Amino acid sequence: MSTLCFVQRISRKNNVAFEYIDITGSIRALKQFLALRDHSEAYDDAKREGYIGIPTLVLEDGSICFDYEEWLKGEETSKVAVVESGQSCNIDGTGC
Repeated sequence: MSTLCFVQRISRKNNVAFEYIDITGSIRALKQFLALRDHSEAYDDAKREGYIGIPTLVLEDGSICFDYEEWLKGEETSKVAVVESGQSCNIDGTGC
């Protein structure tokens, strides 16, 4: 299961509000992501290592998190997310 699917399932299960932005489905969204990535020091390590820096969690306070497990430690959430064999997310984030 992809990281995105896992985070979406846990967020929904625990009523954690989130906005999913598909940077592949909109040039505007892609440009916004690239502007964030190009100008934020949070992406320096990812760029240095040759990674894109996704998935990215931009939190309410504006901080950027790449490690969903670390983020979950700060949230009162249950890490239970049941997935049937063969299930996966669609590229648009549905089906998770």
